[in-house]
Amino acid sequence: MNWPTIIVASIIALVFIAIVAGEIRKRRNGKGGCSCGCGGCAMRDACHQNNSDK
Repeated sequence: MNWPTIIVASIIALVFIAIVAGEIRKRRNGKGGCSCGCGGCAMRDACHQNNSDK
C-alpha cells in the first residue's frame, strides 16, 4: 500500500471508532441508541423502558 491509501484508511477508521465510542458513551449515560430525541416519539416507551422508573 502507498501512503495516501494508508492515510485515507486511517481517517476512515478514526471516524468509525469515534462514532462507535460516542454511541457507547450515550448508551452508558442512559440516552438510548436511537438518537432521535424521543420526546414526541410514539415508541418512546419501547426505547426507554428503564428511564420511566426514575
